[in-house]
Amino acid sequence: MEQQQTAAFVSRQQALQTFEAQIERIRRKLPRAAKAPGADSVFGASSHGYRLGSPLPLHRLLALEQAWGTELPDDFAAFLVGVGSGGPARYGGAGPYYGLYDVERLKPDPDRLVQPSRFKWNSAAQDWQSESESAGEYEPDDDLDDDAYEEALADLMRGTLEIGTMGCGSELLLIVCGEHRGRIVYWNGETYTPFFVYESNMLDWYERWLDEVIAGFKIHWFGTTPGGGEAELLTLAQSPGPARQRSEALKALLRFPQLGEPAIAFAKHAVDDEADQVRYWALTLLAAHAPEYADPLLRQHLRSEQTQQRRTAVKLIHWYRAQAARNFAETLQTTVPWETDEETFRFGTYVLESAGVEPLPLLLPAFRSPAADIRKSAIWQAGKSRRKADYVEDFVDILLHDPETYVRLTAIQALDGVPDLRLLPAYEHVLEQHPTDEHDIRGNVRHRLKQYRFHTHKKIERGVPAELTNVRSMLRDLMEERG
Repeated sequence: MEQQQTAAFVSRQQALQTFEAQIERIRRKLPRAAKAPGADSVFGASSHGYRLGSPLPLHRLLALEQAWGTELPDDFAAFLVGVGSGGPARYGGAGPYYGLYDVERLKPDPDRLVQPSRFKWNSAAQDWQSESESAGEYEPDDDLDDDAYEEALADLMRGTLEIGTMGCGSELLLIVCGEHRGRIVYWNGETYTPFFVYESNMLDWYERWLDEVIAGFKIHWFGTTPGGGEAELLTLAQSPGPARQRSEALKALLRFPQLGEPAIAFAKHAVDDEADQVRYWALTLLAAHAPEYADPLLRQHLRSEQTQQRRTAVKLIHWYRAQAARNFAETLQTTVPWETDEETFRFGTYVLESAGVEPLPLLLPAFRSPAADIRKSAIWQAGKSRRKADYVEDFVDILLHDPETYVRLTAIQALDGVPDLRLLPAYEHVLEQHPTDEHDIRGNVRHRLKQYRFHTHKKIERGVPAELTNVRSMLRDLMEERG
């Protein structure tokens, strides 16, 4: 038995030594990453602080693998033994997103861990920010009872080890058993979709993260676009391959702190590509890295008859050109009030706000939009106006006549700081319509009435018409609470 254990120890040690050079690079790069400019602002850095726990002694790794009934992928095992496991932070040690868990604290189901993973690479699922065509392929049947549903969810994780978290219901998984053993998968627990990172193993994925931190890349949704240098990605973007592949290469170039002239020149050409997604990411690249070329196109798109072009323009301006919002304000002041697409309208108001444009009376036409979500957005933005007290009658009209409860609620919230007597009949109206606080109407009216100076019974009797019984009652309650 002792000889068998010694042989197993030596065999495992030799297998892990294959990764010795890469492990040494990672050990050197980790402290460099921690000191790199901008490292503190990388997502998750405030949690793990670029600190890792001590390396795992090989005999403890072997004991862990024996308890779980399977060997971990060699490169991941080499990381644990040669770099570290976990760390002092709540979610573990240095790594992408919130970091990597301490492997000795994991408690996988050994029976499921040795079963082949169900996850299969699917090109349609390789767009992390869009709902995949294959979304729902792995989703358990809603008709299952609670126990069966939980069992189905657990079965989805077979053959995988959860090594970290991305937050917001998404997890970092390592495939331990099956066709894709050794691959890192991002699991979206809301859409039940696995995303295979571009690297073929954990070490390459981890080293890429260190390289990008050191280089000052914009690390947002790390690992969801191809890795590589600028020249390599540019070659991929220029290839005759599928539009998805070319657009992903352009998207990946967004990570770079600066781009060379060849990439900019290609993006200028690619804004006329026949594929929508290629045009989108080319324009995004220009907005982020070469605004002098993007701005004329963005202005043109703002006036487009195509909703998608208008929506794209206002989003890119908000995300990448907010500091130059004034350059687009004149155009938006003529288009936003009459916009028919809610998302375009909403982002347009964000840009106007960044430009310092007074929202009233500019947004009044949108108060009467047939789209309830546009009315809601317009009223919310109007609530930020310093002049909203001058437009009380327009708010009253919303409170009395808008058919949507959530729009009326937004109007009440927007009237913060406007204790105008003309609003009291409108508040009475909505209080009559909502005898309970199911939709938060009564609670928000209560907040507005606190701002009136009716602090005595006499003031309430004199200042509030007798027919406003609900308003009077609420004001009396507030007065008694104040003592």
